[in-house]
Amino acid sequence: MPRTVKLKILAITLLSVGILIVLYGIHLWLGLLGSIFGLYYLYTILPSWNLFAKSITNVRSLGPNKVAVTFDDGPSLWTAKILDVLKTEDIKASFFVLGKNIERYPEITRRILSEGHCLGHHAYRHQKLRWRWLSQIRKEYDELTKVMASLQLKPDPLIRFPHGFKNPFCEWEARRRGWTICAWGRGVWDSRRPGVDVIVERSLKLKPGEILLLHDGDGDKENPDREQTYLALEKIIKGLKARGLEFVSLGEMPRCRN
Repeated sequence: MPRTVKLKILAITLLSVGILIVLYGIHLWLGLLGSIFGLYYLYTILPSWNLFAKSITNVRSLGPNKVAVTFDDGPSLWTAKILDVLKTEDIKASFFVLGKNIERYPEITRRILSEGHCLGHHAYRHQKLRWRWLSQIRKEYDELTKVMASLQLKPDPLIRFPHGFKNPFCEWEARRRGWTICAWGRGVWDSRRPGVDVIVERSLKLKPGEILLLHDGDGDKENPDREQTYLALEKIIKGLKARGLEFVSLGEMPRCRN
């Protein structure tokens, strides 16, 4: 968005607020503005609250006992180990990848697809997009899709924004590209490395229909430590299977397809 347009929007907003204060008093409008800002802030940080684009928050439509395991921030060297576990346990997962990490590990990215997993868009870099303008967001995803195209990758039309943070520009750009926004129902904070047992305990609270968020990378850092997630994964899968839960990839969701 051009700088002159930004300044005009700011000027009009400030003028409007000034007129309302003069007409109705400052306390009422300060309270109203505070409420509006609070609601907007919640909208930007809640991954399941999407207003302008298609989104999914669960996989209940695929069956009563279905769950989905997803990984953000990869690929990394740990992704290969995670793929080994998924192959041994014969389940499919979904990976939301970063462009910078694809450039580091193109063969691991190809392996995600060749083994039948879902490959979704995360971003080119791992940055919070909620305060970015449309032109910045568009550039971010232009760079990501360029990297994918250069390797002839065919990702699913899915997107999960870094941290789940977004603004209307993010949603508009996703809709323009025909992408479905993918939220999650249970995050276990494995990114903070709380310990293998803690990750397993939190993950086994997954309910039928929920989407589990795990991490195979750490933003766009070159050498992330995801050993705890890797060591926890087999226990998580076996524990959920013991409850009769079945695993699906988000690519199986009808709303995740063009």
